[in-house]
Amino acid sequence: MKILIKIFIVSISLSTVYFHYVNHISGEIQYDLYEDINSSNYKEQTTARFNVLNLDFPDLSLTTLPMKGIVARYYYLGAQYSKALDLLNQSSGENPYIMYNESLKSEIYSKLGVIDSALIYAEKAFSGIAHNQKHFLELSKIYVNTNKYSKLDSIFKIVEKKNLPPLWRFYLASALTREDSISDYSKIKAREALTRFNDGEFSSEIRLSSIYILYGTERINESIEAAELANKYFDEENFRLASEYFEKAADLNPEEYTYFENAGISNYKFGYYDEAIKYLSHVVDSINPGTGKSEFVLAQSYAGVKDFENACKYIYDSSKYNYEASYQLIGEYCNKAQNDNSN
Repeated sequence: MKILIKIFIVSISLSTVYFHYVNHISGEIQYDLYEDINSSNYKEQTTARFNVLNLDFPDLSLTTLPMKGIVARYYYLGAQYSKALDLLNQSSGENPYIMYNESLKSEIYSKLGVIDSALIYAEKAFSGIAHNQKHFLELSKIYVNTNKYSKLDSIFKIVEKKNLPPLWRFYLASALTREDSISDYSKIKAREALTRFNDGEFSSEIRLSSIYILYGTERINESIEAAELANKYFDEENFRLASEYFEKAADLNPEEYTYFENAGISNYKFGYYDEAIKYLSHVVDSINPGTGKSEFVLAQSYAGVKDFENACKYIYDSSKYNYEASYQLIGEYCNKAQNDNSN
């Protein structure tokens, strides 16, 4: 009996040592795999170690991804697509809820140009975890490449409330790839994006795509050309022509506040104070970039028509944005406003 117990204990000990050894080897190779995958650097010496890697134990990696799935991604990066697909088929039941295998299969079939299969697996991955950025982006790319723009709209409706800038950026940029048939829904989202994404990562790209969706490439390009001419005339101190072309640019692209601001400044420099007040008031009241520059020139314009009450108001507003030049005129304008009120 004692001999049997000893044999049992030795067996358990040997099994424990073996399992620890397998886990240790697996951990080492996983580290190499993640390092190579993150750097997109496929190495032959790493694949050579697969011969000693037990893919069935442990079947999940340290990050709960299927081990065979991780090795499959490595084969995919090394353009060994058959090996990758074979491993993915073998591991279909290992942590299926994260849709890792479906997502990778979609990538592989897209790379091979087998679009029908790529679409099937991309839709499975998105249906499984819709709010995963990768799943949305993969499926979106396929819908764009197969001209399924209405379906692109339908999946964006599912994820839009997440407010994730990469998703908005890709959706809006994708809508622009077929400019002659941009949906009303895309235009609504473009308008919404202009108010949602004023700063932060991708905000400039999101805003640019939104503006092109709302006004069209031809119109925006015309506004850019008009602004370039306006800047040329401004540098030549031909402020009347500069104001005309800045006004034209603002009419073509009303989302670019600098066109309105520069139209106001040009009119002010030419002595058209009423026109300057119109354009600068629009910037301050409707757009409010918060730089203090428009408020400063607006104050000067009101001073030009002897309305020192408004000149005092706007020069003070300019100073609140720490626009340095405003401090020199606060005393002058506000003293004159006080004198006007006392008379």
